[in-house]
Amino acid sequence: MDGLKNIMEDVVEEHIKKILPTMPNVCTCKKCQLDIATYALNRLPAEYVRTDTGALYQKLNNHLPQAEATILTEITKAIEIIAANPNHNT
Repeated sequence: MDGLKNIMEDVVEEHIKKILPTMPNVCTCKKCQLDIATYALNRLPAEYVRTDTGALYQKLNNHLPQAEATILTEITKAIEIIAANPNHNT
């Protein structure tokens, strides 16, 4: 639907881009990044917004310590699983 946005997608992408460069033994190709994001997003709650104000509110909420810990935990799990089982030839 036009006008809807899942803010969690942006949050997960932002964290993946920060975390992956610190992990030299993990593949950082686009396919692996998408697999990591998919795995994490399927385990995190969707946060759909319709307005810029709603987007700002959700982004601020996602920077609260508990929310950030939950997000980082799922992304870390995703990285471990995808790194151990890449969906392509290494």
